[in-house]
Amino acid sequence: MGSLDGFGVNLVIPHHMPTSTEPFRVVVAAGGTGGHIFPAVAVVERLLEQTSGACQAVFLGSADRMETTLIPQLGYRFVPMPITGFRGVMSVSTLSLPFKIWKSITIARNVLREVRPHAVICTGAYISYPAGIAAIKEGVPLFVLESNLNPGKANARLVSKATAVVLAFEESRKYYSDAIADKLHVLGNPVRTQIDASHPAAIAREAFGLHPSIPTVLVFGGSLGARSINTAMENALGACATAPFQVLWQTGKGWSSHAEIPKNVAVRPFIDDMGLAYAAADVVVCRSGATTLAELALVGKPAVFVPLQTASMNEQALNAQVAQQRGAAVIIRDDQLQERLFATMSELLNDEIQRNQMAVAMKAMGRPAAADAVAHLIRRLALREHR
Repeated sequence: MGSLDGFGVNLVIPHHMPTSTEPFRVVVAAGGTGGHIFPAVAVVERLLEQTSGACQAVFLGSADRMETTLIPQLGYRFVPMPITGFRGVMSVSTLSLPFKIWKSITIARNVLREVRPHAVICTGAYISYPAGIAAIKEGVPLFVLESNLNPGKANARLVSKATAVVLAFEESRKYYSDAIADKLHVLGNPVRTQIDASHPAAIAREAFGLHPSIPTVLVFGGSLGARSINTAMENALGACATAPFQVLWQTGKGWSSHAEIPKNVAVRPFIDDMGLAYAAADVVVCRSGATTLAELALVGKPAVFVPLQTASMNEQALNAQVAQQRGAAVIIRDDQLQERLFATMSELLNDEIQRNQMAVAMKAMGRPAAADAVAHLIRRLALREHR
């Protein structure tokens, strides 16, 4: 069975690759944010599909982040580790960080010895480091998934020993040494199948209490919101009240506007069905995390990106620059947002030709077969080494 990867390359993906009778076992290190968790879950879902359910997955993560509850809710076994991110040289937690790393590596190695996985999958952030080191020490094939343009700190320390490194962007190759060039696979950033923007725009808008035929801007900053985006949007509410467009605004939980909400602005603290929200939108204003960019590319929506300036490796700015260079997005810095947000929304909503060109460019960045291709790669290489 073949499918197109979004760049016109036909991917041959046999869904029933010959294996032994034992289930395909994976240990996955993913946590901290949805941007690290959901690509991993997407790959595991595809592994389950490709093996007709004969796949067992155990997730490793932090003891106090969203994966602690999310992963069990999705039906997977979850093992917490005490490791935390680096919080500065003056932080008390930094003093205990070496012990937490050692303890986390020990926990990960014990899980590997118990599960005897065919593969370990790491999607980045600090949680990946102990799991990756455990895989290397236990001789388990290691697969590193890098969803951003540039590698994160943990992934950068693991790639030289990895069996394969999956990249989302062709432009990412320049960040890796020639010595591991043959390990690099540009397959895209896996996205879960729950993102479905095929709903008619009119029906999607009505579902959020908006007018079915008025152009719409979707504004969001992630499940927790983004303070700078929310503040700028709140300041723009007066202008939005008389604008020839409407706004669907996800504020994130815990944010409440002090300004009066116009009738043409629908406010939601959280949106469960992002596919429906994308379907309602003509333009999307948001951060430029890797998962968000991958979703927008799948649904082909023009973007106004507001990169998170405190990202540790400047990854959001670099992600946004790739989309801007391809003509799929415009960028507004956090410190420009107050003065430029409403004007930028208005300009794009008034220029249908530019919007359509941006939509085509964004759609061209999509890799709809990414999760399938990554799962196939992991099975093929892991089973080869497992023989």
